[in-house]
Amino acid sequence: MDALHVSEPESQPEIEEFDQKEFDSAKSLVLFLVKTLKSLLLYPKNNPIPKEFKRKLHQNFSDFLDVNEELKLEVKHSQLLYRGRTVYEEEEREQGITYALHKDGVRDLIFIKGLEQEELTHFLETLEIGFKSKDLEQDLVTLLWEKDFNHIKYLVVDDLMDVDVPKAEDIPDDWDFNRLLHSEIALSSEDKLSLEREDDRRRELLEKLKEFSPEEVENIHQLLETDDRYHSWNDFFTILSEILTSEENISEFDELMKSIEKILDWLISVADFESASKIIWRLRGFERATRDSSPQADPVSRRKAERIEKTIDQAGEEEKIKSMCLILNEKETVDLSKAKEYLLSLNWNPISPILHMLRELKHFHARKMVCEVLEEVGKDHIGLIGEGVHDPLWYVVRNVALVLGKIGKEEGVKFLKNIINHPDFRVRKEVITSLIKIGGKEAQALLVSALDDEDRGIRILACRGLTQRKEKGALPTLMKIIQSAPFIDEPAEEKKQLLESLAIIGEDEVIPFIRKLVHKRSWLKRDKHNETRIFAIRALGFIKTERANQTLQELSKKRNKVIRQACQHALRKTNLGVIGEKEPTEIA
Repeated sequence: MDALHVSEPESQPEIEEFDQKEFDSAKSLVLFLVKTLKSLLLYPKNNPIPKEFKRKLHQNFSDFLDVNEELKLEVKHSQLLYRGRTVYEEEEREQGITYALHKDGVRDLIFIKGLEQEELTHFLETLEIGFKSKDLEQDLVTLLWEKDFNHIKYLVVDDLMDVDVPKAEDIPDDWDFNRLLHSEIALSSEDKLSLEREDDRRRELLEKLKEFSPEEVENIHQLLETDDRYHSWNDFFTILSEILTSEENISEFDELMKSIEKILDWLISVADFESASKIIWRLRGFERATRDSSPQADPVSRRKAERIEKTIDQAGEEEKIKSMCLILNEKETVDLSKAKEYLLSLNWNPISPILHMLRELKHFHARKMVCEVLEEVGKDHIGLIGEGVHDPLWYVVRNVALVLGKIGKEEGVKFLKNIINHPDFRVRKEVITSLIKIGGKEAQALLVSALDDEDRGIRILACRGLTQRKEKGALPTLMKIIQSAPFIDEPAEEKKQLLESLAIIGEDEVIPFIRKLVHKRSWLKRDKHNETRIFAIRALGFIKTERANQTLQELSKKRNKVIRQACQHALRKTNLGVIGEKEPTEIA
């Protein structure tokens, strides 16, 4: 972990473009970081509460850093700032986490994309040790330096730069320097009192760090309730299996299933998705075993199996899924992997309600979990997934396009066709990405049509997709675009990509067409035409054939110096020609 020691500079705020959504995400993440640190100070290391906080914190960091690359926090006496704005503030200036960091010299904390759970855990534990330590030599900076983190950086003020060092002429001649080597320096009563006050302040600070707000206490109680129920649920599952097997009275069995349905509702209301999914899987296993082992003529076994299937179906009804959605929006410390397990335990009938979750869920990571569920359960039900493209909310439509692409079946293309001209470019971009993954003739035709999209980024993405799959059917459209009058004025990036795609897809077939572009001269928009000629020569370098090599060799003999340089550069890239000069940028 790198630490940069500097004297504390005067703050000079930079003028940056403010992104409210990014700021809100950073603020939420920092608040949860503070809560996690408090949980470490309050509970033993092996307690499930801090474990859950750490797991959730890493998930939040991953979501933020995937989008924003880094989280840089400026540390003040009682504040943490992100992009010059306060994301956390202590109520009392000289007590709390920010004061503890600032007191030991930390001025900036930087978290970088790639941060792993283990590294984050070590960082949190290091802060915990620093907050609790009474050893003045074991300050936070030393502890952080010893860990040498890869994805966590910090800026430190060097205290020594603020110390008044005596000049040589001010030191008495009879000063005994051996005292510094062979004996302890005696502290004055005033120094001792200062150290005692420092120790008292540490204890006061530690107590302050342990305080939770009422909302935080409620979250902790939720975790404790789940922990307390763990062993009793194991007993319940054993008893449940025995009752399901032994009960022969259908009326009593029906009452039992109604009780189980109420238990499932309650478990969802307290976000105990793990226990709920275990019950569903136990019911599913018993239902399957009953159907497989009992003769068709056994009416009791058949009715028991039907009743169990009804309970499983009811668990996936729209109202039940809506209740789950509300819980995921309200509770901060939900293990989404357990929520995913629960959704996957249900029958396929709740696909439509689960699709609606994409509309209702507030948090990105929860919607991402739902997309993963739809990807798994939707493989054999593309039609149900595809209906989501008609949703009025753009982000729902985009997520449906994402899911169809990850499933990768050609059946999904007809739904993507409906939204390839969607008014929101983010939806169109996801459609192109999914079409590239799926492939096939119909997907190819849609990618070719996207070469005419109004957004340049989407046109380039479609072009790269066609290049990746070497779709020969794209050649006529590519040639038509390159020959059109507007092509000469297109941005350099797009011209490069179109010519590169033409060469890679067409290979020897398009060499005469590209040669003609190189020979073409014009006095109107001369610079633009010359730029196109250079890009055409560059495109020839992507054709790894002897004919392309010969063409470049011939063109390299032209009188124009920059044309020669461009050909030599292309030949060098193919490893077939001579080493030329640096790549040209314009033609004289």
